[in-house]
Amino acid sequence: MVRWFAVRVLLAFAMLSVSGPAWAQSPENPSPNTTTTTPAVSFGIVSFLQYSAELHEQDGYNAFDVTRGYFDVRARLSPRVRARFTPDVRPTTDASLDTNMALRLEYAYLEADVTKNASVVFGMHETPWLTFEESVDRYRVQGPMFAEREGLIPGPSDVGASLWARTDRADFHVGIYNGEGYGRAEEDKYKSVQGRATFRVFSDDSSRTSGHVSGFYSYGGYARDRPRNVAIVMGSYEQPHVVATAQYLSATDNPFIARDVQRRGLSVFGEGRQGVTGWAGIGRLDMFDPDASNDSDARRRYIFGGAHWSQLGRGRLGVIVTLEQVFRVVNSEKLESRLLAQTHVEF
Repeated sequence: MVRWFAVRVLLAFAMLSVSGPAWAQSPENPSPNTTTTTPAVSFGIVSFLQYSAELHEQDGYNAFDVTRGYFDVRARLSPRVRARFTPDVRPTTDASLDTNMALRLEYAYLEADVTKNASVVFGMHETPWLTFEESVDRYRVQGPMFAEREGLIPGPSDVGASLWARTDRADFHVGIYNGEGYGRAEEDKYKSVQGRATFRVFSDDSSRTSGHVSGFYSYGGYARDRPRNVAIVMGSYEQPHVVATAQYLSATDNPFIARDVQRRGLSVFGEGRQGVTGWAGIGRLDMFDPDASNDSDARRRYIFGGAHWSQLGRGRLGVIVTLEQVFRVVNSEKLESRLLAQTHVEF
């Protein structure tokens, strides 16, 4: 199945050489320039800065950190071909367990239109789920999205080829990837086939209100008979003063042990806000069971606090203050507690 899908993607990519000019934006990846002049290049910065203070059994540890530093380069090479190159600076832990700031390439790809409503992408680019989720939940500054935080999806980008398509009421993203995540070389012959479908359930243009249902599936493996499969279903509601999401995930995982492990999770996020700019209150609940056969290892994570967002010219600034706590489900034992003051700077 993987080989068949790869052949279909590569054939679609080859058809670009004979297809007529067309222009369409991929849903999660808008063009950096709205003019028709080509070539055109734009630059951008996304930076996450934070101060964290441990409040539970960490001897008062606190630190200032840079948790993300994008330098984003986007180019329109022709009316139907675009490119992106984005290195990312973030903390990493080396073999000696020392934490350092490391520069890694997160995006390096070509995107080309096949039709008015479809495009193909080749290179290191977005996998179908995480970037989409971040387009609904703007608080990636708090930490990775649920599936990435729990180690089920190894990052928002990977090397591969994919197809984006959309209609008036739905959009789709399906691709084949190495499966290792960005910054990691392919280790074996096994690939990951991933796909997402999002359907608009209702919308009201006058009040800018909409509701969507999204489904995602990743089929892959660490090795022969060692699966790495993830399924996610999410409902989302968006309007100028409220954003809410609820998702359920199920995974069959076997990274290094003799049996397949069933993992389950539920995540709920809500934001009440003045608008795109102004004050906001946020709350998140993540419930994750890393092994459904073990009743003692399930965790609950609470994140709640407030934020203020400002539009500064063509950029934006978010200041977020939250309290994060983690509890063991079986006996409500507190495992972690920290105070976070963070900024999201983008221009």
